[in-house]
Amino acid sequence: MIASALNKCLRGIGIKVVRLHEPKPPYSNIFDLDSEEPSTLTLEAKKLLNLLAYTKTNAATYNGALYESGYHTIVIDGQRFNGQRDPGQRLEGVPFNFKEASILDLGSNEGGMLFSVADQIKNGVGVDFDYKLVNAANRIARSRNLQNISFYVFDLEKENLEVLRNLLPDRKVDIVFLLAVCMWIGNWRQVIDLASSLSDNLLFESNGSTLQQNDQEAYLRSKYCHIIKIRDSSPDNPADPRKLFLCQN
Repeated sequence: MIASALNKCLRGIGIKVVRLHEPKPPYSNIFDLDSEEPSTLTLEAKKLLNLLAYTKTNAATYNGALYESGYHTIVIDGQRFNGQRDPGQRLEGVPFNFKEASILDLGSNEGGMLFSVADQIKNGVGVDFDYKLVNAANRIARSRNLQNISFYVFDLEKENLEVLRNLLPDRKVDIVFLLAVCMWIGNWRQVIDLASSLSDNLLFESNGSTLQQNDQEAYLRSKYCHIIKIRDSSPDNPADPRKLFLCQN
């Protein structure tokens, strides 16, 4: 709680946020896999929800601890489980054709953005620094037999960004997702530089203080010829002033 409060104060005055570690809450399965009690959930659904519960043990504001499926809303065995962010809502009104597209999702969390378009795209690669989230995303992808999607552990702030090129099936992708990531990393300009070199299209969601978001938008305008502002706030939480842009060259 102390680290979270400190980070909130720092963000409010425009100071770079660092990852402060707090003790992680203990983990236990929310579903007993050996129970024979009647349930509307399949064994596979119970396993996946247990994995998603495991990702909530991270001391981070984006762990979705208050939501049944964590950070992203997800459908498992035909049942919808609500998360902190709804990927479908985030993509509403985005003027981009995802049919047969290739996507790189930088900061993919538990994979919800790629899952929401998996039946349309050619291929998708997601990266996140948190191995728990990547493990859960890959397990969900395998459960749904999604052969066109892969997830990898990669720290955008600490690793050589050029390595990302080797994770892609082709030299470039049709679009890069960089959604609500930049306030968390100090080298966000370099990440945008890489994104612009890998694709002519970037779906970008700003986050942080007003100053931080203004800086992010200004840098986008220095890198891309055409920028479409899709919305001024998050559809999951209208009080959240995150802005969504489609940037194109």
